[in-house]
Amino acid sequence: MLSKKEKLIMYYILEKSGGKSTCLLTPLDLEYALQPKYSANNIEIQAILEGLVQEEYINLVNSDKNGELIYCITILTKGKSFNREQKNIKKSWSTAIVKTILLAVLSFIVGIILKAIFIK
Repeated sequence: MLSKKEKLIMYYILEKSGGKSTCLLTPLDLEYALQPKYSANNIEIQAILEGLVQEEYINLVNSDKNGELIYCITILTKGKSFNREQKNIKKSWSTAIVKTILLAVLSFIVGIILKAIFIK
């Protein structure tokens, strides 16, 4: 399960890749992706990216362009299915909530019926 920061970074990577398998991003780009809710420095961003690499969402290559760090990110199969996975998680949560509410209503109705039958 990904943390909130990792999810925000994954959404940003997928958005910036534009449907392609690769994208080039700077640490400032990824820091921007976390704002305004979170703030992170380069070390935290690197740790988040390493976590995504370990979870097999992305491959990461650090590059240097005119003295500036550039992340060369390749989105793996698991990373490409990230949006679908998040939708399925939300769908399962909403299904569980609806089931809980329906069972509570059913229990209430059964309780009222039993009360009416036995308390006369």
